[in-house]
Amino acid sequence: MAYRTPGSRKHSTRRYSNAGAPVNDSHNNPYWRRTLNIELPGQGGLLTPGFLTDTIREMDDWTTLSDAEVDQIDEAIRETVSEFGAAQSPNEAQTEQDLIWPVLSHLGWTETLPQQTLSVKGRSDVPDGLLFGNPESKTEAVASPEEWRRYALGRALLEAKRWGCPLDRRSEEPGEAVPPSTQMLRYMRRAEIVTEGKLRWGLLTNGRHWRLYFSNARSVSEDFLDLDLVAILGLDGTDRLALETEEHRHWLKVFILAFRRASFDPTGPDGRSFHIRAIDEGRSYEARIAEDLSEKVFDDVFPGLARAMDAAAPDGTSLDEVREGALVVLYRLLFLLYAEDRNLGVE
Repeated sequence: MAYRTPGSRKHSTRRYSNAGAPVNDSHNNPYWRRTLNIELPGQGGLLTPGFLTDTIREMDDWTTLSDAEVDQIDEAIRETVSEFGAAQSPNEAQTEQDLIWPVLSHLGWTETLPQQTLSVKGRSDVPDGLLFGNPESKTEAVASPEEWRRYALGRALLEAKRWGCPLDRRSEEPGEAVPPSTQMLRYMRRAEIVTEGKLRWGLLTNGRHWRLYFSNARSVSEDFLDLDLVAILGLDGTDRLALETEEHRHWLKVFILAFRRASFDPTGPDGRSFHIRAIDEGRSYEARIAEDLSEKVFDDVFPGLARAMDAAAPDGTSLDEVREGALVVLYRLLFLLYAEDRNLGVE
């Protein structure tokens, strides 16, 4: 079953009629974000919406993630989030200790080191945590007296913020003069340098929104994955965020696969982690959709539009004028659709 937002339609293979074209809403649709209250201004493109709603279900990682394991993680995370005192406006230390680290533990991150400096001299770049894939890597890292060298043995770095802290803009709160996303990008660049490209993943979270950054993304600043954990769990208390059971199950599995420790491990004969395989699958999906869309636009939509404009044109209008007018209308429509896709329009 394909998971679609209200009003979307399944992809159809029928040809476009002269009256108009059915829209394949699963491709790069911003409304999937709104379903989960993920407010990203055209960003968050590490994994495509089409992949997250459909293609991911075809991966072995999805099918081998058992219902029992999902239920166990669901119960543990739900209990942690429910008991967390969000109503008391917890600070960063409380959010980190009482929410973020426990959730990471539920996702298999048991080998960690806090507050390891990325700076060769001084402590100007100090993420909140360094996450390891296994005990052996942590043991080897601890043996190094220089903290910045330890990052080469880690799977990901972590930056934790207080509950409700905006991730993309500065705040008036003490210590929040720099947007967390900017701070994260600095850490990612620094980690890439000191590890010579060995550590490529970063997690940024305020407890509710969980982001995954990849240093080899096409655009590190824009191509991240952002998931709203509270909305996924349906704990916000408003109908607007309530997810149906099946939809909740789907997005919870997405969250688990995105952030669990095992997804960062290289597996298979090619040594690719889940994330690398997911990115490759997403790009392949995009390429197929783009090819199909291009064919439909220029083989069906444009000729139909040109015929309609020709029929409505004043006598004496040349075919070149009709063709030029049809192209103008077509590209304006494509621009509007692109702006909507990137959520750039005015609400």
